[in-house]
Amino acid sequence: MSPVSVNDAEYDEIVGVDKLYIAEVTQDDASAYVVDTPEYLAPTAEVSGELNQSMEARYYDNRARTVVYAAGEKKLSLKISGIPMEMLAKITGRTFDATTGRFYDLGGTPPYIALSFRSEKTNGNHKYYQFFKGKFSMPKSEAATKKGTVDVKIAELEYMAVRTTFEYTVGSDTGGVLENEGDEDTTNFSGTTWFNQVQVPGATSPSALALSTSNPLDAATGVAVTVSPTLTFNNALINNAVHNVVLIKASDGSVVAGTYTLDSTKKIITVDPTSNLTAATDYIITYAVLDIYGQTLKGAINFTTA
Repeated sequence: MSPVSVNDAEYDEIVGVDKLYIAEVTQDDASAYVVDTPEYLAPTAEVSGELNQSMEARYYDNRARTVVYAAGEKKLSLKISGIPMEMLAKITGRTFDATTGRFYDLGGTPPYIALSFRSEKTNGNHKYYQFFKGKFSMPKSEAATKKGTVDVKIAELEYMAVRTTFEYTVGSDTGGVLENEGDEDTTNFSGTTWFNQVQVPGATSPSALALSTSNPLDAATGVAVTVSPTLTFNNALINNAVHNVVLIKASDGSVVAGTYTLDSTKKIITVDPTSNLTAATDYIITYAVLDIYGQTLKGAINFTTA
């Protein structure tokens, strides 16, 4: 084995933890591993974990000749400030009724979740962690009456990480992945896009955000007054991207009343005017959107009605 090349800063101690993210695993079998885009879970106070592993010396001819090693799941304990009811339902397989704002425990099955977070080092840089597949258990309930001194109760979650069924090949090794780690002080590592997607082996940076097409097309003429314009982007957008899209009348800049929606792929924004547009009139759609990878795009298209 060749000597390990190390940067001195890699020895720095851990002093903090933040950016706790989760993503639902939607497929994990022999053919593929598929996971949603990470989303923020909760402010974090502490993360601790322990790998279930064992080593046993095997004796032959009255002496230890070999060591047998086995590693299994990893259990993490997460201490967080609190967790929104809808998020708790999502990660534990329970039910959230948005109409009443209530959480119901109907005995659901927790989905498999990928977990990500980072820790801060004494030099200000960070170490990054991702567990590809695991399940959360229901947190314990704890409360106490107010008294003379402050007794803060924080939420505690247990997460059990296991290896993926789908096998990846990294170098000469092939197998299911349990976790992935990176250190900003390690040569060639960057954590810039760590939380944009689960960093499976071979993961690439997302495409630059762009407007793929629009209806009407830019500078179109003779557009029907009944049109409901659409903007289609190449990357999925954040949910509130529709709030930064506006349809205006070019002559005076007045805003056209209507409803703005984002489709299930999060790539198509539809503008549905409250009433028909005015005939033989110039209109402009301006947009300043943010995708799920943190990339922004500003622009405008114009069209003229028939």
